[in-house]
Amino acid sequence: MKKILTIVMASFALMSSAQNANTGSATNEPASIMWIEDKPGPSFQQHKTFPTVPDSLWNALAQKDGVPSSMSCFLLKAEGKTILLDAGLGAPFSQLMPKLAEAGVKPEDLTLIYITHMHGDHIGGLLKDGKVVFPNAELYINRVEAEAWKAMPDNRSAQAKSVLNAYKDHLHLFEAGDVLTGGVKTIAAYGHTPGHTVFQKDKILVIGDLMHGAAVQLKHPEYNASFDMDQKAAIEARTRIVKYARENGLTMYGMHLPSPGSVK
Repeated sequence: MKKILTIVMASFALMSSAQNANTGSATNEPASIMWIEDKPGPSFQQHKTFPTVPDSLWNALAQKDGVPSSMSCFLLKAEGKTILLDAGLGAPFSQLMPKLAEAGVKPEDLTLIYITHMHGDHIGGLLKDGKVVFPNAELYINRVEAEAWKAMPDNRSAQAKSVLNAYKDHLHLFEAGDVLTGGVKTIAAYGHTPGHTVFQKDKILVIGDLMHGAAVQLKHPEYNASFDMDQKAAIEARTRIVKYARENGLTMYGMHLPSPGSVK
């Protein structure tokens, strides 16, 4: 597990200084990924988020303020396409729009958005005052994920249903294993939510919410965050994906992996 932790932290150090990480792609042009810290840090997860972690282990792995984390999304450029991976919180805390502006991306210019899952801190930035933020974007969501949220009671799924309805004319439901525009492979990582999906482009692996506290869960994937909807499936997915990343030399980027310099 130590090797993967080094890979994760190295990737964040690179993005901190250069704002992108390059790797080979299916074309002659390298793919790149830009980290967008949607909610300004520092961010920490508390012990109550991981209720089954023994006090002794928590005290050994956590810092004074808890386990370093973040609230993030990513901008992927691959095969001539610019792709937003998740859309963050939305107002009032979101830094997505100014970060996109810094990257020279206007909301109306963005044509591809891929969603790992439909929790509010991943889809909140898709709407503002109930209206579509990215009018020309094609929105891609795992079919299992979309159908699960449609079937939930409104008191649990109002935001997800609003997004699905607002983008219905631009909505694409994919199956796990499909390869999306830009040569992006979709990988099932069900458990955190019913259709939680990991995205891979060459050596880039965007793991969504596979981990909320890397300091604990990289070494001990058997411990879930309380946010994981299917605890057994989440453990299986986390164990499998981390093993896959290690065996294939992939660099992991996650929506709650810690920000640069936050892990000592």
